[in-house]
Amino acid sequence: MATLDRWRRFLVTPQTLAFPRLKLIGRDWAPPIVVGSGEIRMPSLDRFEFTLQGIPDDIGYTLSEIQRQQRNRYDSLARFRLLGVDCEEGEWSFGWTTLQHVSCGDDVWTFLGETQGLLPRDKSDTVASEACNELVFVIPADHTIGLSMGRLVLTEQKGSRPRREYTLEVLGSAIRFHYESSSGTLSVTASHSAGLPPTYTENWLGEPLRILFGQLIFPRLVARNLGNGTTQIHVRPCRGLIGGAARYAALWQAGEFPKSKEDFWQLYSEMLTMIARAGGFEAHEITQLYEQIIQCARGTRWIWAMTFASCIERLANMLEPPGRDRSDADADAVTRLVEHINTWRGDARLKENAINAVKRSLKTTTIVGLRELLAGGAINKAQLKAWESIRNAVMHGNLI
Repeated sequence: MATLDRWRRFLVTPQTLAFPRLKLIGRDWAPPIVVGSGEIRMPSLDRFEFTLQGIPDDIGYTLSEIQRQQRNRYDSLARFRLLGVDCEEGEWSFGWTTLQHVSCGDDVWTFLGETQGLLPRDKSDTVASEACNELVFVIPADHTIGLSMGRLVLTEQKGSRPRREYTLEVLGSAIRFHYESSSGTLSVTASHSAGLPPTYTENWLGEPLRILFGQLIFPRLVARNLGNGTTQIHVRPCRGLIGGAARYAALWQAGEFPKSKEDFWQLYSEMLTMIARAGGFEAHEITQLYEQIIQCARGTRWIWAMTFASCIERLANMLEPPGRDRSDADADAVTRLVEHINTWRGDARLKENAINAVKRSLKTTTIVGLRELLAGGAINKAQLKAWESIRNAVMHGNLI
């Protein structure tokens, strides 16, 4: 990978980076809160910690900014940002910070906190000249996903050994995958196109992997190459892959469906196309539902059942939105029944409830949508019955 190869050292933790100059800032164009020196620590792949030591130029301003952040601790845009210059005069940004502790001394103040990641400015001559995104995912070779990648990222060649890579054409973009078992890394390069533009594509490329494998797979390294010799580098937090706890959520079941790597990459292409056409900066709603299921895998069985049933209900409502007119409903019969109920002389509240219940039969509901999926062969009776059983139990307070 032209750009990211020189940044692969950040695939390994723990690490500590020293910075002779660090600057904590608040709002745009506002004066610095404090300028000093310090370090960035990476104790694991999913954490970035910082220590900054310095004396504020305006103590009153610094204290007022700290108090402003504390008053607005749930406002993400009220957080501070951290900038740095390394020993070789390289410029870095570290994104939004979470300030955890400030120690005020006579000679030096110490600021401790966490930050989002590393965003170095790369001005080297190794930057890719092609307009493309480069991503590197950490996928250990001894994990089930690493074992799968060793089989999926493979291209046969006549008369020679197969190449450890696989290329897809999606939405006018060439996407190349390369898996290296020795380092446990999956490298992805995607050329820019109208369907896969910069900025968004770097996030979209990982979403189908989370759905297919039932794991929170996020890139560790990202390069957004603009094609004019400039790039934007991001070293991001990524969680370690969990064991088999969430394998039930994976769309790809190893050894079952699909049967071949062509089927796998066809599924990947279809999902990436769906995600890209939605055009969102945040993850697609279906991806977010899968993420909820994956995260609850370590919870109790009741929490798992509640999350699973809710996600199924939301997916069903996306396919068949509730509240629409039912094509199989007899509107004339409903009208006559409502007229009949209106002739009853009794409790007005009960009569209103009965009329509303009858009118609701004209509209689609979640169960109506699921029954249409059953009639179309998308699900079977056992699956529908299982969802009804779990959903009705957990939503009414029954332990599973």
